[in-house]
Order: sequence, then structure tokens, then C-alpha cells
Amino acid sequence: MSALPKTRAVIESGIEEGLHFGVQLAVSRHGERIAEEALGLNTPFDPLETDHLMLWLSACKPVAAVAAGILLDRGSLELDRPVAEWIPAFGSKRKESITPRHLLTHTAGIRGGTLGWTPRPWEEAIGMLCATKPEPHWVPGEQAGYHVDSAWYMLAELIRVIDGRHYREFVREEVFLPMNMPKCWIGIPEVTYEQISDEVAWMYDTSGEVPEIQEDLCQASSVIACRPGGNGRGPAGEFLAFYEEMMRMTHGQDGVLRAETARLLVKPHRVGMMDRTFRETMDWGLGFMLQSDHYNPGQVPYQFGSHASRNAFGHCGNQSTAAFCDPDHGLCAVVLCNGMPGEERHQPRMRQILDALYTDLELI
Repeated sequence: MSALPKTRAVIESGIEEGLHFGVQLAVSRHGERIAEEALGLNTPFDPLETDHLMLWLSACKPVAAVAAGILLDRGSLELDRPVAEWIPAFGSKRKESITPRHLLTHTAGIRGGTLGWTPRPWEEAIGMLCATKPEPHWVPGEQAGYHVDSAWYMLAELIRVIDGRHYREFVREEVFLPMNMPKCWIGIPEVTYEQISDEVAWMYDTSGEVPEIQEDLCQASSVIACRPGGNGRGPAGEFLAFYEEMMRMTHGQDGVLRAETARLLVKPHRVGMMDRTFRETMDWGLGFMLQSDHYNPGQVPYQFGSHASRNAFGHCGNQSTAAFCDPDHGLCAVVLCNGMPGEERHQPRMRQILDALYTDLELI
């Protein structure tokens, strides 16, 4: 990674500071790979390798957007048709007007239906969300607030109902394998996990004085669970292929999506709305975060650094990850840290890494 000395220095400084033990980094410009590296440790005794399966957390949410886009291309999904027309039980408790567009833009008003990191049987999780009440006085589409997992379970169930395959299988067969991402999963099947468990990277809570393994994220039951909004795993180099494909498609080349559908996903669909979860104004595409740092420079969380263009799109994951495409610069980048140091330390940590990347690439 000698071509990115400032980026390396920030990552290594984070290791010394105890923010993370290791980081995977993958970067390309105009389709050419610049870096696909792993720095630091996976465990106290083993180095982090480029083929370790890192946890993406919420950075996996755009996978659901692409899955929905595939069904849009096939004519079996409509963005503004109520979800309850496919899943009648979801229409209870005044949720009958919520649409796939509301789920994808975090404007559905069912933030309270969060299921957390606890693995649950699929039917139980969907039943709980169908029974949940929307937030008081929330009109879908008129208020915004980041939905940690509820909307993504319902999107995944919608895909299952329409297609017939479980979400885990659908994204594996329709997204990951066609995009040349064979070591990526959202919930690793149990049989596969038994074969490759030593390749699954660890995640640490580094917010206290003594780092601890995130047991609820690393134990087998969690790794094999399908949590559509937060349990993607795979190497940074393969995750980068997802954004390289999005770059090609949004530039007019059909792929797993038609080019016009790819552009639809990353165009602004939610603009200038205060996000009640993050408490900042943030723009959104369909399942993709859009660079919103201009609303409050340096303060908007989970951005793609200070220098990303207004057209940058992607998604970040809880206190650890960033994956995005900046089409104005022909840049795709994935940063996967194995330490969760708390919001106050993570936000400047990731911003510094990404700002250093733009500096190394002379994009500022």
C-alpha cells in the first residue's frame, strides 16, 4: 500500500491508539485496483489477511436495494404499491400505506421494531415486525429516521414472497455470484460455516479500557443468522467489486441491473430531510446513503469523508465500516475495521482515513 502512505499512517495510528486491531482496505479508480490490503491483527496471535471474511454491519443494506432493483427490472416489484398487498399481515396496526419506497428511504416510521443482534427464527422476526405499531403521528414518506433493521427484514421478506427463495439464497445467487463475490454472504449457511469458520474475522468492542470480543457478533449462531440490514460478511476486495459494478451500471452498462435501474437507486429520493435517528439532515437514494456533509460540514455522521463529491453514494456500518462509490472521481473504496470504539471516536477515525485516502490520490 505504498501508494497510499497517509492512509496507511492513519490506520496504523488507530491500531496504536487501540481503535481497532486491524483494517482491510480496498480501493480502485476508473476500474483499476490501487489497493487490496490488510493491516494489523485478526486475533492477538494471528494477522488479519485480505481473505478474512469481515463483518460489514449496516454497510450491507445496499445489497437489499440491488435485490429490489432486480425485481423491479423483472416487473414483479412496484415501489409505490403497499407492502401489505404482498404481505397482508404487515398491514395491521396502521401500516397499510407503507410501500417499498418508504422502506428503502427510511421514511416508513417503524424504527421501534428493531430486533437487535439476537438471532431469531425468520418467521418469528417477521411476525414481530408485522405486529409492531408505527410511530405516533408519523406519515410515511413525510418524516425520516434511520431504521436499523426493521425495514430491511421486511424488504427481505418481500423479496422472499415475490421470488420464492429465502433472501440469503436470493442475494447469493442473484447478486454476489454474478458480481464475482464468491466469499460474501448475508448469513453464512451452517454447513458452509463449519467448513470456513477459521476464515471469519473477529470483531472487537474497543470502546473501553480493555478490548473485548463482540461475542454477540462473532458466535456461530450470529454468523449464520440472516440479518438483512447488518450481517453481510466478506473480504474488502470482493465487497469492492459490488461498487465497481455499481459504477459501471450507473455509467450506462447493463449488469445485474439495467443501467437505468442502477441510476434510479442512487439518485436522490429523500432530500433535505432531518433524520430523527442521526439528528442531522441527510439525503438518501433507494437503500443507498448519499453524501450529505454539506448540510453541516464535519458533523454529519457516517459520511464518505470531507472531500467526497455530492454524487458519492454507498453505505457505512456501525462504528466500523465504509463502502462507497464517488463517480465524479471514478473512485470506489471499502474500509473495514475490526474495532468498534464508540461513536465519538469512530466518526473522526473513519473521516481521517477517508480524508487521507483522498489526499493520497490527490483528489483535493
